[in-house]
Amino acid sequence: MSDAPGDQIVNGRKMAPIKVEILEAAANIIIENGYDGCTMRAVASRVGMKAGSIYYHFASKDEIIEEVLNIGSETLYNYVASELRRLPKHAQFAQKLRVAAAAHLHCLVGPEIRYLQVYDHLPPVQKRKSRRMRGKYAKLWYNMFAEGVWRNQVDPTVNLKVLVPFFLGALNRVPEWIHTADSRDEDVATLAVTTLLKGVARS
Repeated sequence: MSDAPGDQIVNGRKMAPIKVEILEAAANIIIENGYDGCTMRAVASRVGMKAGSIYYHFASKDEIIEEVLNIGSETLYNYVASELRRLPKHAQFAQKLRVAAAAHLHCLVGPEIRYLQVYDHLPPVQKRKSRRMRGKYAKLWYNMFAEGVWRNQVDPTVNLKVLVPFFLGALNRVPEWIHTADSRDEDVATLAVTTLLKGVARS
């Protein structure tokens, strides 16, 4: 079966342009007006269609939000994983960490940010819908740290179940202040990794 004319590729998946518009509109509305402000009527109005017509593309608001969350998480995972695969097979842990952190921040401050920002504006029941993909992404980081321990490049006494979410949580807050700090994402990634590896205290 041939693809529909004008299909767009969104994170490796073919999608009709109008669906992309709907998802982008929903993401922007949630960021601007919160979860409750994102109604099917509001989304339809944002993309210039009649309220009833939107149901031809998505059955419900929850389906739209779940798709937005999936695209954001998949984009982040795929980009970071692809950047890590570009490294030499036996790259040092510190190099992998710098590349992963820079890739993570690139996604957060790049054009995909609207999809990734939505998560913080959702009620807990909606957030749980992206738990599987977010868990898969966290495991990518956990495995990278665990390999560092195995190669004797990371302190084996560190609790990775605490360190990994702590480090990712810090990176996730960067978009809130990076522009006011007049910093580039590459610089912030370098600072974060250097601080993690060396600490800030003087011996």
